[in-house]
Amino acid sequence: RGEHDGYLANYVRTGRAKIIGIGREVVGRRKDGSTFPMELAVGEFVIGDGRHFTGIVRDITERKQAEQELREAEERMRSVVNHVVDGIITIDERGCIESFNPAAEKLFGYARHEVLRRNVKMLMPEPYVSEHDGYIRNYLRTGHPKIIGTGREVLGRRADGSTFPMELAVSEFRLGERRFFTGIVRDITERKKLEDELRHRLEDLAQADRQKDEFLAMLGHELRNPLAPMRNALYVMKMARSDEQALDAAHGMIERQLQHLVRLVDDLLDVSRIIRGTIELRRDRLDLASALRRAIETAQPAIDAHGHVLEVSLPPQPLYVMGDLIRLAQVIANLLGNAAKYSTRPGRIKVALLDLGGQAAVVVEDEGEGIPAHLQPRVFDLFVQGDHTLARSQGGLGIGLTLVRRLVEMHGGRVAVESGGVGCGSRFTITLPMLAASPERAPESLEEAPLRSGVSRRVLVVDDNVDAANSMATILRLFGHQVQCVYDGPAALTEADSFQPEVIVLDIGLPGMDGFEVAKRLRTRPVFRKTPIIAVTGYGQEEDRRHSREAGFTEHLAKPVDPELLHRLVLAGR
Repeated sequence: RGEHDGYLANYVRTGRAKIIGIGREVVGRRKDGSTFPMELAVGEFVIGDGRHFTGIVRDITERKQAEQELREAEERMRSVVNHVVDGIITIDERGCIESFNPAAEKLFGYARHEVLRRNVKMLMPEPYVSEHDGYIRNYLRTGHPKIIGTGREVLGRRADGSTFPMELAVSEFRLGERRFFTGIVRDITERKKLEDELRHRLEDLAQADRQKDEFLAMLGHELRNPLAPMRNALYVMKMARSDEQALDAAHGMIERQLQHLVRLVDDLLDVSRIIRGTIELRRDRLDLASALRRAIETAQPAIDAHGHVLEVSLPPQPLYVMGDLIRLAQVIANLLGNAAKYSTRPGRIKVALLDLGGQAAVVVEDEGEGIPAHLQPRVFDLFVQGDHTLARSQGGLGIGLTLVRRLVEMHGGRVAVESGGVGCGSRFTITLPMLAASPERAPESLEEAPLRSGVSRRVLVVDDNVDAANSMATILRLFGHQVQCVYDGPAALTEADSFQPEVIVLDIGLPGMDGFEVAKRLRTRPVFRKTPIIAVTGYGQEEDRRHSREAGFTEHLAKPVDPELLHRLVLAGR
């Protein structure tokens, strides 16, 4: 209000208008004292000698509110665009960049001022550079979009020249007659990496599933193979009772095939334990030659059956390692067995112990079928075998070499394979950390102790399988022991009180009252507090052995049991 008179006086005096003849936004005041925004246009007219001024006033309250709302909306949109994690890029119909948000700056490595007004092709590698202009021209000419209005995966190029996979969604908008395109860009490097990993995992699972099916088919084949000669041998024993030669042959056949079945089951259980990490090594200082001798004893029948000649090379001095004698012998026997059965014609099998200076090595070399080049990187994988045809006669479950590798690695060593390919033989090398020489002689093991004669024990055998219990009792009686049999848990407790056994051979999986409970109850009776209780059971996992120890068992043997080992345990009171 104070300015008004000054405007008029100045105009009248100088003829220079500040508001006259033009429009401007001012604030008006109503009768009630409230104010409002208005648009004021002032014009001049003359009547006689008088000069007059006309003001045209328009209330612009609603327009100012709309402008405020628009500014706020623009600010909100600008904040969203500047803070989203996706890059947002706007280009005009020539492909020149009009806007470039902070996420795009971070994604492509360019500052906003470095890309504005430049062609968006600078953000693309080939072949997208040459395709880009064609996409826009085609859309502007035909109206048929190829990428506009859709999303697709493309490659982006950063300021340093590196490329990355990105997801691009393009949309169109117009300002007047001009057409613009907005691209929303998302870096999908991690997603593509996860997709690749998932694809490889699915391929691995499919391969594992195929190998599992092949393994199950081979397992059925391998289990039926020894059962057939065992059944035939039993029939021979029934029909030729007076033919000692035929009976001896049948006995030998059953024993060999039973050992084969036991080995198959043991291998399966060993693989399961190793995979779960529950296998335990009984480490001791030992001469590697002792493990080799045991392995040769195990593998020699297979070597002889195929007509091979075994050549053994030992160093002049012992090679000492810290390891499990039984497991290391198992590893070497497995390699010798493979060398025998995968050599289709008689040949030489060489096994040597070598001192590699801090490392002890076992080398098993054969002249057999060899290993195809494509199979060599996977030969130690579970269930992997070279030939699965129906004509294949070598047998095996495809788990032996997996056991070899895992057991060797548990000893801190490694195993490697070399082969010139099919028909060129194979060479397996095991290396183990070597210890210093001059150890004291290890104590004699139970298995190496001689059988003692003339000693008889009272033995109680408990098993719900009547045939298993009676046959075990017969064997122990043949060794000279006094044996009583019962077939359930409560009967075992009753018979123990009357028979007063010196050793109890007890199954675990009994009906009504299991072997764990029987052993616990026996241990509560003073007379049986120190009596040897030997578990003879089909449960052979490490957890089962732990439960046996907790229940009071002194030994845990998995079926089928070596009769001589059981006899030694009975004699030793263990």
